[in-house]
Amino acid sequence: MTLHYTAGNNINAQGTYAPAAAGFNLADVSSVDELNALPSGVRGMVYLDQGDGVTQSFMDAVKPYIGNPKVYGFYLKDEPDPTGQYNTLVTAANLKAESDYIHANVPGAKTFITMMNMGSSENPTFANTYNPTNTHIDLFGIDPYPVRSDMSTVDYSMIDKAVTAAESAGISADHIVPVFQTFGGGNWADDSGGHYVMPTAAQEQTMLAHWAAAVPNPAFDYAYAWGSQNGDTALEGSSALQSVFLQHNTATSTTPAGGTSGSSTVSSGGSTTPVTGSSGGTTTGSSGGTTTGGTTTGSTSGSSSGGSTSTTTDGQYHHHHHGLDFSQLATSAPTASSAIVPTSTTPIATASGSGATDATSTHTDAATHMADLISHHTDHHAWHF
Repeated sequence: MTLHYTAGNNINAQGTYAPAAAGFNLADVSSVDELNALPSGVRGMVYLDQGDGVTQSFMDAVKPYIGNPKVYGFYLKDEPDPTGQYNTLVTAANLKAESDYIHANVPGAKTFITMMNMGSSENPTFANTYNPTNTHIDLFGIDPYPVRSDMSTVDYSMIDKAVTAAESAGISADHIVPVFQTFGGGNWADDSGGHYVMPTAAQEQTMLAHWAAAVPNPAFDYAYAWGSQNGDTALEGSSALQSVFLQHNTATSTTPAGGTSGSSTVSSGGSTTPVTGSSGGTTTGSSGGTTTGGTTTGSTSGSSSGGSTSTTTDGQYHHHHHGLDFSQLATSAPTASSAIVPTSTTPIATASGSGATDATSTHTDAATHMADLISHHTDHHAWHF
């Protein structure tokens, strides 16, 4: 049976597992107390954020969970960098050591990472990075986010391309965890110079249908995200999308029920469907309406390597976007930042993995190439408390 996971703000101020209302049954936890407080029928994914191998810190982090029946698995690292070019280097050997340690000491527990796309959204690649053979990791999250401001149509084929790229890199469908886009707006920039748009209910149904066709029976699936992270709208603020996921998460199969309505329809191959906007949208069997945002409150309590930050909100801790985003680039590369961050939603060309650019780009070759280099960091994911 497929489990259903979503990250961020899982435990509300009253101590309740909030995503249960939308049918989620795999919780984002970072302490034994949170794990033990989960309701019956809900298991925990423990966020470790480790990648240095079996260090004393790693063993200390895992030890409290040994023997706890509510543990489903361990989220070792969010989009680890296999090159060290964009964030701290995380080797396949270190991840293998961590995964082997967990398998030996927490029998039955799954190990999980999300994958950094080393190409672009249009031309993804995971070649020469991580796979089950070189890491012994059980499950790998693949996270294309196709609803964007800079495209006049939603290119749902990003999902199909990402799955194909993962399979080509040695990650078979039974090891893939679909990551669904359930956020938009805020301060994230995508890899084409625009920003992510909160999907409508109809668009979400279409994404679910694409994923169901590509990876029909995953061990679990992952809605990113429940909680708002960076001024964006997220699943906790959208009753329309919560209705879609309640239907999806409680269905007897992983194929979305009810079909789609509105202007979004399932596409095939490289075809696309119209974007209907960032709010509203209806689906058969789910409620429509607008989405409301929400921002994380609290003060910044520190920073970690790679440009990510940790904040506290009412004593809760959050892990934030890793690596570079376009605002950070303005500091690290001031000569290119003005070209990379456009003032409108006019699309810019996406560079290929080789650095070649579309001749129609209105930006400089250097700026576009820089945008390509950081493209896989702007698809953020894993915000945690």
